[in-house]
Amino acid sequence: MSEVAETAENVLIHVRFQPNAEVWTIDSCPDGVSPKAWYERLLAGASAYYQALSNGRGFFRIPASTYASIAAH
Repeated sequence: MSEVAETAENVLIHVRFQPNAEVWTIDSCPDGVSPKAWYERLLAGASAYYQALSNGRGFFRIPASTYASIAAH
């Protein structure tokens, strides 16, 4: 499932990693931006909203206003 769940308050972005810790897939990746670069941009602007999960997964639950600022760059 590769979709972004968006509410009035938060944007959820799921990240999946390969066994070597490289980003495999990440939701809402802008055109022309690599998955790794998008992940690093999200970490730089919203690391406090990241939660690691088991099996090489994680997600960002970013306030919509913060996400809009990150996505605009």
